[in-house]
Amino acid sequence: MSTPPGGVDPFLPQRLRSEAIVTEGEQQVGRAWFRSMTRWTDRFRGRVTGGEAINPGVLRSAEARRFWTTEVDQRVVPAIGNVLSDVWRRVTRRGDPETDLWTSAYLNEAGNRMRRIPDEVYALVVARVEAGIRDGDDLDTVAADIDTILTATGSERWPNRAMVVARTETLGAVNAGAFRSAQLEAEARGDVAPAKVWIATADPRTRPTHREADKQRTLLDSPFRVGGHDLMFPGDPQGPAQEVIQCRCSLLPVVLGETLDWTDRQNPTED
Repeated sequence: MSTPPGGVDPFLPQRLRSEAIVTEGEQQVGRAWFRSMTRWTDRFRGRVTGGEAINPGVLRSAEARRFWTTEVDQRVVPAIGNVLSDVWRRVTRRGDPETDLWTSAYLNEAGNRMRRIPDEVYALVVARVEAGIRDGDDLDTVAADIDTILTATGSERWPNRAMVVARTETLGAVNAGAFRSAQLEAEARGDVAPAKVWIATADPRTRPTHREADKQRTLLDSPFRVGGHDLMFPGDPQGPAQEVIQCRCSLLPVVLGETLDWTDRQNPTED
């Protein structure tokens, strides 16, 4: 459970440093995602609304999917990878996140989650077209509304979407980096029973199930139990959406009965 008001929080330094790292990561990932979204919508907006009829199928064309996939792979996933690698090296100098198969698989899944954006935008456009037909709106009105959907800069939808993506993916990458590097650190040190602690963000926005999980301790390779679900780390993408999206909790590795403060650790490079 969380520390009661007025009590001493032994994990306060870790909470504050973790929050600073996550905030910086969110800015990097959010900028990358929003810039990519802007390039994509700018490229295809005119083809959807510029003809005699509205053509949402453009958004699901091979060209549109290929363009967005390239943006994700070349701009967004590397930003997530930078966050993961930064935390990795705060925990340990062992191994290489860029060549680690576990990390590659994690980043590939992150990319897969974001490669679906053409379908999401297509659904929004189709819904507006269907509403226009139902309500008897003229073509110009519907086209103008779709043009707003397909305009990233100056809209409300896509900056908000970028924030949700950035917060969710950054937190997942932070804790994935801490988890995987702690595994390698434990293997190299020969720790018999490496462990981890769930550290919740101590403010009113933290969801009740995560407040309940605060300070929960388990073996490193065993899941936390959060809201009735198994999560290997906060933001674990294998967990249900209600326990993952916009989570702001942290994983703290524990080594030989002591906390391993990954937020401010500097290990010597291994020979």
